[in-house]
Amino acid sequence: MIRIRRAICEQLPHLKNACHALEVPAKNQVLQNARRPTLEWILPSAVAQQERELLEMVKEHRFDDTYVEKVRVVPSAARRAAKIEFQLQPQIFVEQLLQTKLSTSKPYPSPTEHILVEYSSPNIAKPFHVGHLRSTIIGNVLANLHQHLGYRTTRLNYLGDWGTQFGLLALGVILENVTDEEMQVSPIEVLYKSYVAANKAAEESPEIAKRARDLFAALEAGTDETMAKQWQQYRKYTIEDLSKVYKRLGVHFDSYEWESQYSQMQILDILDKLRHAGLLQPEQDGREIVVIDGRRIPIIKSDGSTLYLARDIAALLERLSRFQFSRLLYVVDNGQADHFNALFKTAVAVESRLNLDQLQHVKFGRIHGMSTRQGKAIFLKDVLDEARDIMREKRNFTATTKKNQTLDDENVCDILGISAVLVNVLKQRRQRDHEFSWMQALQVNGDTGIKLQYTHCRLSSLLDNFREVDLDGIKPNWMHFAEEPEDALDLVYELARFDQSIWRSKEQLEACVLVNYLFVLCNTTSRALKRLPVKHEKCLQRQSQRLLLFHAAKKTLQQGMQLLGLRPLDQM
Repeated sequence: MIRIRRAICEQLPHLKNACHALEVPAKNQVLQNARRPTLEWILPSAVAQQERELLEMVKEHRFDDTYVEKVRVVPSAARRAAKIEFQLQPQIFVEQLLQTKLSTSKPYPSPTEHILVEYSSPNIAKPFHVGHLRSTIIGNVLANLHQHLGYRTTRLNYLGDWGTQFGLLALGVILENVTDEEMQVSPIEVLYKSYVAANKAAEESPEIAKRARDLFAALEAGTDETMAKQWQQYRKYTIEDLSKVYKRLGVHFDSYEWESQYSQMQILDILDKLRHAGLLQPEQDGREIVVIDGRRIPIIKSDGSTLYLARDIAALLERLSRFQFSRLLYVVDNGQADHFNALFKTAVAVESRLNLDQLQHVKFGRIHGMSTRQGKAIFLKDVLDEARDIMREKRNFTATTKKNQTLDDENVCDILGISAVLVNVLKQRRQRDHEFSWMQALQVNGDTGIKLQYTHCRLSSLLDNFREVDLDGIKPNWMHFAEEPEDALDLVYELARFDQSIWRSKEQLEACVLVNYLFVLCNTTSRALKRLPVKHEKCLQRQSQRLLLFHAAKKTLQQGMQLLGLRPLDQM
């Protein structure tokens, strides 16, 4: 469909930016158009001033009849915006959607923008808990969407490993006599336990607290080479441990970066720029602050050490030089809104190459109620293990579950459990807090990750039964689908909406737009599977055309699931 959109928009300069705004209308409007394939462009408010001129130009223009059968313009009326309807050549339309062997040219133009997405970003002194889950999977989907649409996309994981609390962590490792072998086996949990132990000791002894501060001061000043080398090793083990969880979630990064890259030694130049610009102001207690929207925000503490905001400013400006990004998205919870407001406005004030439109805090709410059955404080790994174990129990106690010796049952249960967790989170509007329910997430009926996997498996099984059929040699036939029960064209039109769902999801930075599209696609596919049998269809032409339709449904569902970070199963 993207090729048809581009073919239409390339013919008029006024339409060149409307490629992704062309939409397949809703079902009731399709019925009004005698179920003929149509794309419509509802004129945005930005071009409302030129409505009459634009509509006249479109009416007079002769569009390439390879793709466009006729054009209808509808002027604005009352609160209804003007729109342009392009009725498409149905045969070309169905070929673009269903033909398995099409041109190898890129389906999307290559935008010149470079998009940076920073997401996940756990703190190595604390558990990688469920609070990081939304950042990790929302950020992953947004990066996937931009990459799919042809943007140059860089994925960053900016891990917290700096600040006074890390003096406590380093001291805890010493107090607990942690060996390198113990650290290597389970670095995140060992570091967390060390931090908890040192924190407790510091509360009971001022001397311990001072020792922790001195340790961090030495680390920040770079005067303790032994500790610096240990710190590098801890970070290496941490990444190796995190990578196992990320792999299960279908997540990857182009770069792991650390807060310690921008310690006091590295950001003196940034601080000088802030002072030179008159942005950094001294306080009577020795601190230095910036004033943002009337708020006095500390950047340097009275002892001269830097705060988190200073390091974030340094990281942002360094990334601008290193990546020359067009936009930088920070996928971080709602609670950090004031921090990012201060970060963006300070960075823009000190760097002329930067503007606020390039920077966005992608906010999200909290997940409540996600814990193991014991209800204790948990690591994200525990949640994923719990999902796998519950899924295994459900499968074992389901009467319809068939034994299949070729399946890796443990892997299948893991994929199903993770699909349930991810989709249950991604189907929510990101800024809303929501309650997590294992029962809802892991049910087969209703809108869940299990439903997506189940529908994909049904389609895979059907196509596997006809694997000897050469689908590449079958040409889609519009007249066939027009004469089928209406479920056939319903599915054809739903497949045609895939591109617009991806674009909307990217524009709104909302994974739920794509998730909800996939739920509708599954429902439409299920109805078509009931009404359009393949196995018992005696007419070979009907059978082959239906196979093409269900092949396209599987391919679209698979692509959508992969954009969400899911691993589509062929059997479950």
